[in-house]
Order: sequence, then C-alpha cells, then structure tokens
Amino acid sequence: MRLLSFIFCLAISQLAFGQKKQHIRFPPPVIEFPFTPACELLSYKNELVYTRFIYTSKGDVQPEEKTCKNISANLYLPPNVFLDPKYSRYFKAFRSKKSRGNLIIDAIGVFEDDQWGIEHGIGDLGNNKYRFILKTVLNIEPAYSGK
Repeated sequence: MRLLSFIFCLAISQLAFGQKKQHIRFPPPVIEFPFTPACELLSYKNELVYTRFIYTSKGDVQPEEKTCKNISANLYLPPNVFLDPKYSRYFKAFRSKKSRGNLIIDAIGVFEDDQWGIEHGIGDLGNNKYRFILKTVLNIEPAYSGK
C-alpha cells in the first residue's frame, strides 16, 4: 500500500512540475473612470480616456485587440507627467535592446491627430497619424507571447 501511495505522489509531482509556465494577462485596473477599449479611440479624439494598449518594440502604440488594425499612434510623455521608476525601467530595456517583446500599458490620456508627423516622445518613427498623450500611467507590464 505504501508503494502504491508513493507511486501516486510521484506521478502527481511529475504532472505538476512538468507543466509549462503560463503568463496570465490580467484585466485593466478598476478605477472610477470609464474604460474605453483602444479600438474605440477614434470616436474619442481629443477627450480624456482610460484605455489599455500595446507599446510595440517599434516604438508605437497599438490596440490590444487583434481585430482593429487601423489605429497606430505615437506615445507622448509630456515633461510634466511623472513616470514611476518601476515603469521607466521597461522603456530603458527597450532602448538598450535587452527586450524584444512589447509592453501592455494601462493609462489615462488624450488620443489626438498627430498633425506634425515628427517625433513626439518615447519611440516614434515619425509616420503615425495619431498620438496618445499620457496623463497618468496606471500600470505597465511585459506582454508575453504565451510561449
């Protein structure tokens, strides 16, 4: 009987340790500000919005949803907006090419036309039609591919 119990425990431990590590993407933080999906930002131009988007390794902002491809914006961090040092380390990793992935950013800001088509802050290749001006960063985390 002990041998059977030992084999059972061994089998269970092998199953537990043999599983792949999964990265769970949590929903945006809940605050007293209405959440606007990034796909709907075109309807809220020049308004203060709370949204979640992907900051790509190319330096632009895109919706998390794969279904809307028409929104790509520059990310602008005004000098008067404080970025917590725990979040700024992610951008430093991007600049030094230590990170190849993307970032998930939950933020409050203003989505608007980028009329100048020139560099407006972090990243930016100068060819996006829109920009997202950060007012408050609620959370930044690496976007894992799920592999």
